Amino acid sequence: MFGPEADNLGTLASCCTHLGKQYMDLRLRQLGYNITPVQTQALQAISRAGREINQRELEQAMRLKAPTVNGILGRLEEKGYILRRASPADGRCRLVSLTEEGRAMVETFRSVLEEVNRVFLADLTREEEAQLRGLLLRITANLENEVNRA
Repeated sequence: MFGPEADNLGTLASCCTHLGKQYMDLRLRQLGYNITPVQTQALQAISRAGREINQRELEQAMRLKAPTVNGILGRLEEKGYILRRASPADGRCRLVSLTEEGRAMVETFRSVLEEVNRVFLADLTREEEAQLRGLLLRITANLENEVNRA
């Protein structure tokens, strides 16, 4: 991994993200959870909304395209973690909500998410963590501006 590509911050950030997802997937499987990292992201986004959420809102929150989110939600629905229904206001829109089982799952895997976060930040001081968070937020804003302009 290290070499010329380590000089490219985008490649390095992508590598960190990829390894973080691999580690999270490993820990979820080791602990017997039948859920993938991207499925946990979807459940968290729905949970954070604190209400039934429009599927388009979820696509935006996850920064994923409709077919990808639809597939994720289909698997979560099969597992009994979410419910989807047509919006009464606009039948073309689908509304998504957590089931009781889905809410319980969010609480259950929260410890795995905290563990992954601890591994990410293991050798950083609080100051370095705050600095990194600020830098990543700025980079995210820069990239979002460019993507939204396109």
